[in-house]
Amino acid sequence: MTLLMRDRENQKIGKEIGKEIGKIFGAISMGKDLGLSDEEIIARLRTKFDLTEEQARAYLDETE
Repeated sequence: MTLLMRDRENQKIGKEIGKEIGKIFGAISMGKDLGLSDEEIIARLRTKFDLTEEQARAYLDETE
């Protein structure tokens, strides 16, 4: 594998991760707009995105 091929693969992976994180923050925003409690948002993040409670809470904390 050449360096260029590896760089392209890393860029692809980075874009996929970025999209997933964007979806998580979108879900948090929608949950807040709907008046859900932090605990309900965390529960839904854990279910939809297969996150641990710590991961879900960290994403939620980043939005505040």
